Amino acid sequence: MADVLDSLPDRPLTTTEVAALNDADALDLALPVETEEAVRTEDDEPVEIATGVILATPGRVTGVVHDDGWTVVAAEPAGDDRTDALVACEDAVEDALKPGERADLDERTD
Repeated sequence: MADVLDSLPDRPLTTTEVAALNDADALDLALPVETEEAVRTEDDEPVEIATGVILATPGRVTGVVHDDGWTVVAAEPAGDDRTDALVACEDAVEDALKPGERADLDERTD
């Protein structure tokens, strides 16, 4: 998963970029968790961005947030039915994006 995180741009992803990650060979699934409207700086066009994303591989589901770079806030084994892992990662991403919660990000992945 570190290779995938290293390949992400050092900024929140647009929802179009998250959708494109679903075509990547390294991932089974990429989902935006929290989105907001923004304006692309290079052309002043409106875009929807995601500062929280869930990334799933065959063996692991990972929740990441962007705040001065991408940070893993949850990593769960996928198992046969990865529903519980997806829900746990979604909850962790939502918690990490709450105001005042970001200071404790490193403690969540232990």
